[in-house]
Amino acid sequence: MKKHIFPIFLSILLPFSAMLYSCSTESEEASTPESESEIAIAESETVNEETTSDTSDTASEEASDNTSSDVSDESDEAIKNEPIIRPTDYPTLCGSFMQATMFKDYSYDRMKAHLQNMYDVGIDILIVQWTFETTSDGVKSVLFDDSFGADEKTADFDGSGSATLETILKASEEIGIKVFIGLNDNAEWWQKSVTDKNWIEQQSKLGLDGAKQMHEKYKTLYPNAFYGWYFVFEFYNMQAPEQLLDNAAYLLNLYRDGLYGIDPEMPMMLSPYISASGASPDDTQKLWTRVFGKTNFRSGDIFCCQDSVGAGHITIDRLDAYYSAIKNAVDTKAELRFWANNECFTQSDWTTAPLDRFVEQMNISSKYVEAHITFAYSHYANPDTGKTGYHLAYKKYYETGKIPESILKKPEITFTSESSGATVKISGSIQNPDKTLMGVRIYKDGEMIKLIDLSAQYGKPSYDISLTDYNLNGSGKAKYSVCGVDYYNNDGEAVEFEVDFKGKNGKNVAIGKAYSILTPPEANYPDEDGKALTDGIFGKEAYWSPEWVGFLTKPEIVIDLGKTEKSIYAIEVNTLGGGNAAVYAPTEITVFVSDDGKNFKQVSFEAFSPDLGVDSQKAIMRGVMLGNEASGRYVKIAIGTNQSWIFIDEISIYAE
Repeated sequence: MKKHIFPIFLSILLPFSAMLYSCSTESEEASTPESESEIAIAESETVNEETTSDTSDTASEEASDNTSSDVSDESDEAIKNEPIIRPTDYPTLCGSFMQATMFKDYSYDRMKAHLQNMYDVGIDILIVQWTFETTSDGVKSVLFDDSFGADEKTADFDGSGSATLETILKASEEIGIKVFIGLNDNAEWWQKSVTDKNWIEQQSKLGLDGAKQMHEKYKTLYPNAFYGWYFVFEFYNMQAPEQLLDNAAYLLNLYRDGLYGIDPEMPMMLSPYISASGASPDDTQKLWTRVFGKTNFRSGDIFCCQDSVGAGHITIDRLDAYYSAIKNAVDTKAELRFWANNECFTQSDWTTAPLDRFVEQMNISSKYVEAHITFAYSHYANPDTGKTGYHLAYKKYYETGKIPESILKKPEITFTSESSGATVKISGSIQNPDKTLMGVRIYKDGEMIKLIDLSAQYGKPSYDISLTDYNLNGSGKAKYSVCGVDYYNNDGEAVEFEVDFKGKNGKNVAIGKAYSILTPPEANYPDEDGKALTDGIFGKEAYWSPEWVGFLTKPEIVIDLGKTEKSIYAIEVNTLGGGNAAVYAPTEITVFVSDDGKNFKQVSFEAFSPDLGVDSQKAIMRGVMLGNEASGRYVKIAIGTNQSWIFIDEISIYAE
């Protein structure tokens, strides 16, 4: 992200897509500123960690003991799945993405169980997001054949997952799943995009070489599963000069024409994303219409745009206008089919989206598209990856078309609160007799301050919960409300109570004080006069407001209070959050003090729940109480995140 500088036709999230195979709702037989590119890479890594670490409650616990990724040599009896008959009166999924690198250690049996879970809820299309990684220097890793790119391998080449694609294809062939195969991914895309035609030509050649080798090796072995191609590089609806739009079409044509030459029967899909800040609906229609007018799509190719609701690039109330506009553009290209890629995650904390929100996304897009896929049931709703509760909730919707009302009972919770200074500690337990409990919401004065996600521990009869809350600016009363929340996003009946704070009578001693930033901000979001963080001026709720200082690294700031303060009891950092444009409030703050500005000692550390907002930017105050009052002239504040950008406009230090 850069201030007032936007990339041209550049994309930033995790790829998504769709397919030619008819999986519509009829019954059938089988933006963002430039350096957001860097965010996409980091976000992708975050998802990778999340989706691989949580494997509780799998549907194949015995199979999970066998971590070999080799394709089984046994002649397994084929699974006799019936053709999927989809409902016609409400939208359901027919496909899901898979980032296959996260599954490269899966045994054949476990992979088959993983895919069967999805088939059981109507998903008979799998999009393997990419099968090899490339750089300008050659081939970096492969998931299909470690002999590929023999003369073009990079020094750090990784062939450890070379059996992964065949494991997926063999299991898919038996179950009845059709696979769209993504070709080469390249991190350089986030810098190059469509600005460098030499790079475009080099990468498309590598991609087509890989496609040819995969086709020769696997098409005859798995003729039904080896179904289509996925165009990996992502675009989005950003205003761009005509030359760059033409370059985008040129890149698409290099892949489409080459893939047609390999197999004229296999469709290709692409999945750009929508950004409300990139272009208006009307301009989005014009941009895509120009690109489509210059591309050589074949009959049955699929344009399947990410709705970007989970990523926070658009609010759900604006989604209809963009899908309508994109449908008009797609209609200018008779060869194209139009599908939706509805995001089933929440990017701010990389959790599974509440089912009611996800169903609303499908309902909005269903007016314009033939079918729905998602990024990514494989990661965010499959029991094999620890998402049993979400899977069962979607299964009930898939079977009935309805979001049930809450059946959660009033929690049997005994809370105790301890007012120590301005600190309130709440703890207790909540029962889960019906196994419908996803988590616990805690509200303070009507605003949700914490969602305790319990989904990774699905099915426990009860859970212990705890929360520490702060009120830094004086005394007063606070009303708390605690309730369970189910997998459909329904709140149960709440327990309510009120707490009296014993507030402090201190003041902000950082106003107007000098400071140094040890980790410089990004050039496009600078601290122009070196005073923005202690001038007492709060920014508008938009990252481009000049009061905000923006960081991609974890910032450390040292404030010189001018004299030793002997009773420092709290720190506040005013940050920007909400998820819009990949800006989130930080997840941790560490506080140090020093008398000489050189030798610091840590006096507090506070971790925060991830910023849950995804619809709009908002100011979020992060407060840290010092357990024992500290003294010092210099205060160092280290601010961390597990998400992406950090924007700060004010730091307050309270002392009596």
